[in-house]
Amino acid sequence: MIHPDDMPLADIARRYLGQFPDLHGLARQAAGHVLRRQLGHWLDPDQVFWHEFDSASSSPRTYTGFCHGGPPRRSMSLTELMIQRFSPAQQANIDQLSVYGGFYRVDASHTVFDERNELRLAAQSVLEQCWAMDFAATYRKRLAQFRAERGEDFCLLARSRFLAVLGQAALSNDERHEILAASLVRSQLPATRKALRLSYGDNHLSGWARLSLGGVAARTLLLRTLPSGKRCLYLAGEHAGMVLLNDEQTLEAWLVEQAATAQGQERLMSDFVGSDLLSQSLRPRLQKYLDLLARPDHTLLISSQPLRGDVFVRLRDQALVTLASDADERLTTNAQLRRQRWLSGLQTAALILAPMSIAGWPVALTALGIGAGCLALHVDQAINGKREWRAAAWWAVLLDILFILLDSALMRSTELFAPGRLPPPRTLEAPLAIADDSWEEFMQPAADALLLRSDQALARQQTALARVPWADAGQVDERGWYLDAFSEPYAVYRDELGYGAPAIAEYSHAPQRYNNLWRGLPLDDRLAVCIDRSHALAEALEQIGQHSPVTLYRAASGMRSTGTAVFRSGQVAVGDVLVSTEFTSFTENPYVLWEVFNSPEVQISGRPAFDDGAVVYVLEPGEHVRATPVAAFSSRPDEAESLMLPGRYVEVTRITAVDNARYRFIEVRLRALAQPLQGGLVHDLRSGEVFDREVLAQRLGAGGDDSLMRRFFPLPT
Repeated sequence: MIHPDDMPLADIARRYLGQFPDLHGLARQAAGHVLRRQLGHWLDPDQVFWHEFDSASSSPRTYTGFCHGGPPRRSMSLTELMIQRFSPAQQANIDQLSVYGGFYRVDASHTVFDERNELRLAAQSVLEQCWAMDFAATYRKRLAQFRAERGEDFCLLARSRFLAVLGQAALSNDERHEILAASLVRSQLPATRKALRLSYGDNHLSGWARLSLGGVAARTLLLRTLPSGKRCLYLAGEHAGMVLLNDEQTLEAWLVEQAATAQGQERLMSDFVGSDLLSQSLRPRLQKYLDLLARPDHTLLISSQPLRGDVFVRLRDQALVTLASDADERLTTNAQLRRQRWLSGLQTAALILAPMSIAGWPVALTALGIGAGCLALHVDQAINGKREWRAAAWWAVLLDILFILLDSALMRSTELFAPGRLPPPRTLEAPLAIADDSWEEFMQPAADALLLRSDQALARQQTALARVPWADAGQVDERGWYLDAFSEPYAVYRDELGYGAPAIAEYSHAPQRYNNLWRGLPLDDRLAVCIDRSHALAEALEQIGQHSPVTLYRAASGMRSTGTAVFRSGQVAVGDVLVSTEFTSFTENPYVLWEVFNSPEVQISGRPAFDDGAVVYVLEPGEHVRATPVAAFSSRPDEAESLMLPGRYVEVTRITAVDNARYRFIEVRLRALAQPLQGGLVHDLRSGEVFDREVLAQRLGAGGDDSLMRRFFPLPT
């Protein structure tokens, strides 16, 4: 066990984010357990939808006995349903709920809801599971535990951020040291992690105050008057920074300048009001004040409200109280349902029933003064992007602001205030794709280059793993497995030693244990066990999420039973569609391809490394790429591996024969598709043969269990 004072700052930040009680993340976790108990396997609850309709038609082919047409009148994901719950009226009429509602794997944009897209999930069973789990109580317990165990980590990170901002501010050395002495218990530099954990008492007067506009106190705009009479404004929220102002007039001018643009007004809204539900009633009032600022004759009172105690403790308490109150507004508890008072106000109900935004990540970071203004990536990627991209972007922000503090002394006093001290933000750029004539560089032994590129790929992949939960060492069962908040084993986790995922680790060591089932080869265990094994691997991959903004490569050959001659013979041409029919490995490191073709098994066999079936697939990055980065979980991280689930479709965009004295293969460039094109043939990505759904269904469902087909190859709608 690493002592807290010895843990690197980056690991403290990762632990803080990994254990942060993100409301949406925990609800997704709970909903996943409901699906596993009801269906026998895990599905992504964000892609399972509850729809309610005004009418229903009888259908003997559906699970519920009814089908529906037209858009539903109300929809939400199963994750959202875990938070909002069925209403008392719905629970009192559960039979009608099953007639006019159901669970489907398509969202509300579809017009037909029947056996082709429904899930075999009974509303009454889900309702009973919700009562048994009481998600709201579990979340509140987790939030209280986080506050008790990670509250000091918040203060440590907030003080570290404060030091970084102070080092960039346009202040004199005397002004900086005066601010340091008033803000930190130990202001001597270099500052150690132990020193940055120290807090002032509740009666300490630091000189910091909350900026107030018309009596509305800002949450994250802190004002301090310096001995020189200048005003120092610390922006401790999303748009972190420190502004030096000469007097009250320049402070007012700064506010007027901010309020002059829509972007500036929204920043002030964030600093004063925040994004939680209860505070939204202040927005109209503050908007009125911002409009008044633009008038030269305004009489708006600009003042400040002194902060007592440690400023960073106050920021922490405010952030965590906001999280708790926001959860109170969004969550529906068993007790509230019993009292039937959870929809007492129409305005509150409208807020509760609004589609849930994933607010946890921004709250966790903006409370530390980390926001979109620091992003090396685009703002919309962090705020509005897909969840796995958004989490990666927030983690990139954290690295950008903390990496200058990660040396053992944390920050050297001789460098803190030196002009131009700060290096440019750290970025993890994606490697360039290979040009048509550049295979020569990669088709030869190059151990050093391979390891360097793999290290870069591993670092990039880890930025996409911000959603992986940090396992609590106190929650371990008799088998040695980490347990989540619902006493279920984690499929994926992170601890002090790194990342863990038993199914992924086993696959990287013995992929045949998973893919022999899909290929129709002899199994090493009972069919039911092999089916469960595939579900377990899919669960781990889907919990990590897909994140592949880089070019991916795959080496295939006859020796590995993955090669095919259909591209060389012309049986598969440009424009044809391929589908993955097993767990399919790719790498983002092209140096790995040579090692795959020239593996020890090939050398021992005496067969040529590049046979007639040798193929190099090149999957271009794009919106519909569905591959999961797994290098951090693999027993071979040097392979820089990403895994594609069965049932993913790609289109052939180019076929090129690459011939050389030392190597020969067919280069096949691919473009990912969201779904297969209507009416055309589909070929097996591994064999190149025409894909036959019925043959695969017989292979996987020989024991009467068709769950893999329903999960990965549902009937088209």
